[in-house]
Amino acid sequence: MTSPNTTNHPAQSATLIRFVTDGLIATIDSYRATQLPLHRLAWELDSRIDTLAELHPATRILTRLRWLHRDIDNLHTTLATTGRTHLTTGEQNSLTVTLVSLRTVLAALGPDAPLDPAGTAHPSTHAIAVPNYRRTA
Repeated sequence: MTSPNTTNHPAQSATLIRFVTDGLIATIDSYRATQLPLHRLAWELDSRIDTLAELHPATRILTRLRWLHRDIDNLHTTLATTGRTHLTTGEQNSLTVTLVSLRTVLAALGPDAPLDPAGTAHPSTHAIAVPNYRRTA
């Protein structure tokens, strides 16, 4: 698959990145709603993370997403090689932590955030303002 040239069109790139990250979130939500089997979750995550890498290569967020995907893929491989159809309690707990971590990484990407927050990231307009309460005596 040929990588799209988005270097001259940052707005287009941001839109495509948002589209793919929304797809990642939907995939995680589908698995958690038991609408997607583990092998399909692993495949979908792999495909979507590869697509992100084509849009914006080599960032810390992509590395983190790949590590988290590897955890899920390892659980899938364990089931396939042992012939089991269900995860153990420990494996299920590990998967839950991994899914929460994936959602946390993806949530850190605001609608206008690049995949490399150390680069040209701007504060998200969706940040929660914390009021500064003064104590009166």
